[in-house]
Amino acid sequence: MTIDRRALDPPRAQARQARAIGDYVQAARLERQVAERAEAMGRVGERTRALLWEGYSLRQAGEDDLALVALLQAASERAATADPADVFSALIAIVHISLDHKSASFCRAVLDQGRRLLADLRRPWSASLDFLEGELALRRGDFAAAWDWHSRAWAGWRDEHPRLTASTHLWALCRVAFRRRATDELARLTETLAGLHPAQALERQLVHRARLLDWRARRTLDPGTAAPVERALDLLAAVHEGNRDFGARREALRVLALAGRWAEIDAALSRPPLDPERFEDALLLGDLALGRVRAALGWPTVDDDYGELAHGGSASSAVLTGEALREVESHYRVALSLAEVEDERLETDWHGATVRERLWRT
Repeated sequence: MTIDRRALDPPRAQARQARAIGDYVQAARLERQVAERAEAMGRVGERTRALLWEGYSLRQAGEDDLALVALLQAASERAATADPADVFSALIAIVHISLDHKSASFCRAVLDQGRRLLADLRRPWSASLDFLEGELALRRGDFAAAWDWHSRAWAGWRDEHPRLTASTHLWALCRVAFRRRATDELARLTETLAGLHPAQALERQLVHRARLLDWRARRTLDPGTAAPVERALDLLAAVHEGNRDFGARREALRVLALAGRWAEIDAALSRPPLDPERFEDALLLGDLALGRVRAALGWPTVDDDYGELAHGGSASSAVLTGEALREVESHYRVALSLAEVEDERLETDWHGATVRERLWRT
């Protein structure tokens, strides 16, 4: 090991430690130091890897635009001294971000690019691409295709770089099992995920989230199952501590609503409030408003997100009058306008159909 190489080790080790505790902003700064030092030393491979981890850290910190800058630099590196695994990993991370912002056609084009790269490299790294195919299908509401792709990805997973973590694959399968209402499969996958005992902060959140989904599914079969309120509150606290929220907050709030913990929901919504300009948040705001009305009327709680049917009547215009009705419909109308944008972007009609079904219930 040369002096040059040893100079990169301290900030790289500090960056790993920062990621382990969820301090992704600091991790990104440290990886930027590594990249700059490596560039000054003429170490292209070390620079490419640092750019990859900088991009990953920035994405976890919620800085998608900055993450793309670093990742595009890493993905475009063609020097022989750059590790192809790092270049491929950067391309995978770009697709991850694109799923939230770009069109389905764009995402497919980058996925095709990734498959061509693998063919040229003759490497067995297709599991990550299969995973992303599953993510695209999930966002389009095609849960059968999402299950097939994610199952294929997990079957082809290898515990070697480049790869997504085992927790990431299992969590994806848990989400799709929930959407497919495959209760037994969800329970099995949740226990498998929990058995990994992940060390990373965000991966520990995945275990909590899977357990919340598992309870919501089992609750429809056994309404007397005790709600995991403390787990939901712990998850909210973890998100408030600064970790990027990839949906954990919404899932925790849904559990609290099903448990009738409106005071805790009000406290959570004040720091900070949900974003009404984001489809998932606008839909949740409508569901929470409708849930409050049902609670006030003494009706059974209903998990609208799971597609649970209301028993004892649904909230109708004859009962929901005045301000309560206006608030519910207002949130759903906002969600519907956002759904139209998402449907156009992702070439589907799932988002709009989801909101229209909620409006029908009111």
